[in-house]
Amino acid sequence: MADAAFADFSIAIEADSNYAQAYYYRGVLNFQKKNYERALKDFSSAIRIKSDYAYAYNDRGSAKLMMDKPEEAQADYVMANKLNSNMAFTHNNLGSVLKKLNKIKEAIAEYSLSVTIKPDYVLAFNNRGNAYFDNGEYDKAIADFSAAIKLNPNYAYAYNNRANAKYKLKDYDGSLADYNKAIELNPDYGYAYLNRGITYEMLRKESNSCSDWKKAASLGITTADSYVKLQCK
Repeated sequence: MADAAFADFSIAIEADSNYAQAYYYRGVLNFQKKNYERALKDFSSAIRIKSDYAYAYNDRGSAKLMMDKPEEAQADYVMANKLNSNMAFTHNNLGSVLKKLNKIKEAIAEYSLSVTIKPDYVLAFNNRGNAYFDNGEYDKAIADFSAAIKLNPNYAYAYNNRANAKYKLKDYDGSLADYNKAIELNPDYGYAYLNRGITYEMLRKESNSCSDWKKAASLGITTADSYVKLQCK
């Protein structure tokens, strides 16, 4: 189906080289195929033809981010927001690139705009929680992860993240409960095993720690393998 759509968009471009939407949608397909350079070229063509194409700026920013060009991605997300300030996902994307650039307070501001526009935006709540965590604001992080969980009770990542914040506040029992839930929801969640193992270590439950670290290592978490070698018999 995707290949047929790709061919159709290419035919449309051959028939009309100024068909901005055809470039855009072909770019989306290239992005989905992880052909980021081709996606970038298509989005750029769409923007050249239609200079106020906010979606194309957003998606070109995402292609640039995948190509490890965060500053250029930031510029595209900013332009997308300038053209259409009501796109919650673009504020979320800009927040993520700002966080990557260690501009944490600016990232929090963008995530906040995102959830204001779309109050049920689970990913933006989780992302803002991570930004608060990085900024040492653990209570606010917990509030955001809890909001994400309320919106999606099956969101294993938010449980793991909330557990990390509780761990920072030395709420080890609360932390364990959240790691348990994350693992219940996703039994192959390697980092949740790693983190739960660290929490067990704080509670002096060494056998539990080693069991979790071994499980995490079996799931490909190299840090867990180091813990096993250093601390487990």
